[in-house]
Amino acid sequence: MEEVRKKQKLFKRIMRIAVIVTAVFLFVYIGISPNVQNAFGGRAYLILNYVSDILVVISLALVLIYYSKYSKLEYFLSDVEGEINDCGYYFTAREEKSIDDYFNAVCSDLQSSGYALEKKLELSELEFDARALKSKEFFYIVCIDTLEKSDVIAYLDAAVYNTTAVNLKRKGNCVVLFICSDIEEAALSLSKAVTAMGKKNQLKFTVAFVNVSNGRVYFSGLNPTKCQQMTANYVMNCSLPIKDEFKGSEKLEFQKELEEKMKHFDMKEFKNGTFSVH
Repeated sequence: MEEVRKKQKLFKRIMRIAVIVTAVFLFVYIGISPNVQNAFGGRAYLILNYVSDILVVISLALVLIYYSKYSKLEYFLSDVEGEINDCGYYFTAREEKSIDDYFNAVCSDLQSSGYALEKKLELSELEFDARALKSKEFFYIVCIDTLEKSDVIAYLDAAVYNTTAVNLKRKGNCVVLFICSDIEEAALSLSKAVTAMGKKNQLKFTVAFVNVSNGRVYFSGLNPTKCQQMTANYVMNCSLPIKDEFKGSEKLEFQKELEEKMKHFDMKEFKNGTFSVH
């Protein structure tokens, strides 16, 4: 991954330099072109004109090549780096120790903040305890005793379908919250995952797991995103930036395994859609 990341960053730097140089040249060229023609004749004017055309072509070519080759890769690597470098877990600032009490506290705060809250919903044949909507912010809440990986996948798929196909949302941020008293190890491998949709990743889905038995919250909390803010404010009941007292010091096992796996990252497999991190 490191070698691919270096190539991507180098290409991006070259592209940006080319665009900046072209923009500056065109700005100067537009201002001096009449004087150049008068002072040095038509030949000098044509040379400047050719140079400007060449710079524009080079810049456009670099931009097109970069976004066709690296745009999706950049988002993917940023998300994976976030999974690897994030805290393994966080501690909630809420004091509720039961699933029902925690659920009620979260719902109360969501309603107080202007979310339209509905309870006991059946979406894609799955029972959601609540759904909260406000503008481009969406919360889906599930209360479950023991959380398994299959539960996370099923409920996340249902939330994605409800948001995109039923509510026809194309932009926004969604948190699928699981409040439980036990979490299987396999489910934790999905706790840092970010699902982005749209050409510019304008619609994002993240998950958050709350284990009320030990007060730990598992979610993607490293990067400053809207989903991070929503989780911190309403799930953990704390503000941003998240204070050190709420950060766990241990890395999860899947983070170590993911870091090792990404050492063998294959660009061809990524483009073919056969490379999977989970």
